[in-house]
Amino acid sequence: MLHVAAVILRRDEKVLICRRGPGGSCGNLWEFPGGKVEPGESPADCARRECREELGVEVELGPLYEQTTYAYPEKQIAFTFYTGRICQGDPCMRVHTGLCWAGPEELNGFDFCPADQDLVRRLARELAQ
Repeated sequence: MLHVAAVILRRDEKVLICRRGPGGSCGNLWEFPGGKVEPGESPADCARRECREELGVEVELGPLYEQTTYAYPEKQIAFTFYTGRICQGDPCMRVHTGLCWAGPEELNGFDFCPADQDLVRRLARELAQ
């Protein structure tokens, strides 16, 4: 099973979402920043590394938000989602084709990867409260 770690980066009442490039799994769909956990790497270290590599930012992780699994036709993925905030740098597009700070009323309007859709609905409800 593949293990992926991601971060829900908050700023005010918005969260940072990223659009994947074309091709590959979930091409052109939106996701939270993160990636594959490497051998010997903790999910938390992976989440910080991926933000550094993909967005050029340093992040401070908050509490674990959710752990879940999702079965795509070709593979099953275990996800670890953290909350967090950017503590250094401004996000830039190094591998993504779009970045957006989205509020609760906007989140459900983006086309997310299937594995993220339940989490997005829950997060939008929580941010709106």
